[in-house]
Amino acid sequence: MKEAGYEIRQGKYLAFRAADQKHFTNVKTLGAYYTEDSILRRLAKNRHKARIPQNASFKVRIFVEMTSYVADGNRPGFEHWAQRNNLKEAAKTFSYLSQHNLLNYEEFENHISDLEASIQAADKQIRQTQQAIQNQKVIKKHCEVYRACRDVVLAEKDAPDKALYRKQHQAEYQLHDATLKELAEFGIHKLPSAEKLQRQQLELEEELVSAKKEKQDLLKQQKTLGIIESNYETMLRGAGIDVPDQQPGGLIREEVIS
Repeated sequence: MKEAGYEIRQGKYLAFRAADQKHFTNVKTLGAYYTEDSILRRLAKNRHKARIPQNASFKVRIFVEMTSYVADGNRPGFEHWAQRNNLKEAAKTFSYLSQHNLLNYEEFENHISDLEASIQAADKQIRQTQQAIQNQKVIKKHCEVYRACRDVVLAEKDAPDKALYRKQHQAEYQLHDATLKELAEFGIHKLPSAEKLQRQQLELEEELVSAKKEKQDLLKQQKTLGIIESNYETMLRGAGIDVPDQQPGGLIREEVIS
């Protein structure tokens, strides 16, 4: 109130007066919500919601926000940790945790597990797409061979001596039957056009590029999460909160300031 320009009078009841106001306003006249006891209770309840001066620097503002919104049980360890560490790392850690609603450590561990599962799924997608591309290339080759052999087989009807023709083109007939069987094993019973096969291969190659990019993005998140995890655990331990031991094969942690 003083910062807002009000004059304060402390008597039996708290009273305020604005600069352009002639008489003091007694809080008692404003109702039970504004009695001194009620105000003090709200201040005590919201003591972690610190007021941030509008002209404060970015570092000051982000630090106040961090120390204001961390749960009371974690605050001592967090403040101690933030003082010992680079403020940028502190800001990154708190920002990540708050944005993803992960201030509960169990939820944070679940978030790590979800990320690892996503990486495994991306790996599986890459392998499956790579295999599909290889299959598509084989199918494309079989179709090319089958078309060439089919032309030879269909030309038999115009041959004057069909038996001689079949004998002369025995290799093409055998290859025709073999490729037809191999295509059936791929589930192809109606010959697709060359244009369709090419389009399908291009689509698969695009899927592979997309899957690889997704995996790269997930690995970047995992690297960041490894740093966040170490910072978070340091913060919790500083507050005297036990952190479960990590299982083998956990996150890679780099550039941690401790």
